[in-house]
Amino acid sequence: MSVAMVLMLAVMGLAFDFGRIYIARNEAQVFTDAAAMAAASKLDGTDAGLDRARQAVSRLPMRWNLGTKAFTGVRVEFSPDKQSWASVAAPDNQVEITFLRAVGGPAVFTVPAHSVAAAKPVRLIE
Repeated sequence: MSVAMVLMLAVMGLAFDFGRIYIARNEAQVFTDAAAMAAASKLDGTDAGLDRARQAVSRLPMRWNLGTKAFTGVRVEFSPDKQSWASVAAPDNQVEITFLRAVGGPAVFTVPAHSVAAAKPVRLIE
C-alpha cells in the first residue's frame, strides 16, 4: 500500500512539472507568434517601418510563467529587404523544476520559442 502511495505521488509530481513546462512553452510561443505578426504588419521597406515594428513588439506584454516573469533575451530580426518578414525569438525561458529534481532531473528546463511572420502572406484561396 505504501509503495503504491509513493508511486502515485511521484507520478503526480511528474505531471505537475511537465504541466508547468507545457504552460511555459505555450506562453512563450503565443508571445513570439503575436510579436512576429505585429512586427510584420508594420514593415514597409523603410527604416521608419523597422522602428515601428520594433515599437509594436515592445508594446506587447512580455511576461510569462503565468505573468510572473519577464521574457529575457528577446531577439527581433527582419528580412534584408526590410519588408518581407519578421522573426522573433525568446530563447532563454528557464522553468524551475520542482519534483523531477528529486530523482536526479535538472533544476531548470529551457523552453525556447521562435516565430516568423510574413508581411504579405500568400493567399491560397481567392
